[in-house]
Amino acid sequence: MGTFGGQFEDFHADDRRAEVIDWLGGLLPEFDLPLDSSDEELREYLIDGTALCYTADKLMPGVLEGVWGGYASDHRSNVKKFLSVIAEMGLPGFSVKDLEEGSMSSIVECLLALRDNVSAGLGENMSNYAAKTPSRPVAPVSTPGRRSPGEDRRRGLWDAKSPQRSPLLSGQKANEVFQFKRGQYTDLPAAKISEMIQSNSLDNAPTQSLLRVVNGILDESIERKRGEIPHRVVYLLRNVVQEIEHRISIQAEHIRNQNSIIKTREDKYRSKIKALETLVNGTNEENEMAINRLELVKVEKSKIDERRKIGEQDMVRLMREKENAENTVTNLQQEIQVMSRMFEEYREQMEEKTSQMEEHLTLRAKEAEFLLTQSKKRVEEVETASELQSQLWSKKANTFRSFMDNQKLSIKDIRISSQSIKQEMFALQMKWRDEISNIGLDLKGLVDAAENYHGVLAENQKLFNEVQELKGNSCAVYCWSTLCDCN
Repeated sequence: MGTFGGQFEDFHADDRRAEVIDWLGGLLPEFDLPLDSSDEELREYLIDGTALCYTADKLMPGVLEGVWGGYASDHRSNVKKFLSVIAEMGLPGFSVKDLEEGSMSSIVECLLALRDNVSAGLGENMSNYAAKTPSRPVAPVSTPGRRSPGEDRRRGLWDAKSPQRSPLLSGQKANEVFQFKRGQYTDLPAAKISEMIQSNSLDNAPTQSLLRVVNGILDESIERKRGEIPHRVVYLLRNVVQEIEHRISIQAEHIRNQNSIIKTREDKYRSKIKALETLVNGTNEENEMAINRLELVKVEKSKIDERRKIGEQDMVRLMREKENAENTVTNLQQEIQVMSRMFEEYREQMEEKTSQMEEHLTLRAKEAEFLLTQSKKRVEEVETASELQSQLWSKKANTFRSFMDNQKLSIKDIRISSQSIKQEMFALQMKWRDEISNIGLDLKGLVDAAENYHGVLAENQKLFNEVQELKGNSCAVYCWSTLCDCN
């Protein structure tokens, strides 16, 4: 009884661990653990907390805002952040010690509870995401001498620069690259198309965007008058169709691998069911326990059957998409053939026009050569005449230069003479001013004298009379004195 219970518990733990590994493999493109991995292998992958944080951010974008900067250095803080999110959601958690060295059952149950909690709201998104990332191998094989990304992560070396680290952001960026309005594909420049093809835009773009590009190019080719499509757009269309075929083939291979895995697990469950049936023949208690376990196994088997049916439905849907893509490729090939025939006709017309243009250009070239020889002769004659004219003009220029020199000397002498005359005139003007002032003074004296002439004349007459009297008196005195002396 104890052996039977231990075997069933181990079987149940292995099954739950395989479910977690399968779920993480579909959610994270970097997760490459096989389904039969042990607890220690799963522990090595989850111990740094990076995969846990990435899972939470993938299911609920933005819930760990600011975590992507440096969580790889401290795994305990990463695990605590994940556990805080689990606690806020009200889900059963686990301790950091269990992740480091304890039992993995609590971690497995926590991840399965998280899956069941968000599966209702994210079922459609997860299926779309699985369709957008078909390149994840089920059981990758590492190259000798090199470690795969999964091995690096199991050793604690999370690749922060891996291009798959943020597939949602790269998908959004690629989706923005293919968001063109109707009628713009034929107007795209060759540099833009080559950039779209050479970069990872086709690899990261959603399949719906690629199909939208194909439909847009076909609609534009139908709307154009002659159905002509530029070769660069045809090249873009061919690459997009090849990418769609590649994705369909990879998705089909993925579904086949999943079916093989499901069949393997179904065989494994059948063998375990047979072992349980043999053990059921024991005691009643063991039978009751076996019946309960069988019920659980049947439930698990029904889940597996549902998954297989979903895989078959996806396979049918992918086959239909492949048929539609093949029909689209056939139509495009027919259109390319029509366009090639039209291009050949256009090329023949252009060759005829080119030959006619060559003949016309040959005649024009001969005429141009004749005109060139005539123009050369004319240029020589003009150069000779211009040389004679330049000599004549140089002589005239020398004569005019000598004349101008003489005129400059004459003007200089005249300027000097004018300056001396100005100085003499200034001196003469000052002299005249002085003489005029003196004459004015003299005239003033004469005017004054003329005004006092009569008074002076009467006074002079009076004085003259007085003088005569004095003379008479003097004569008398002289005579008297003479007489006195004589006496």
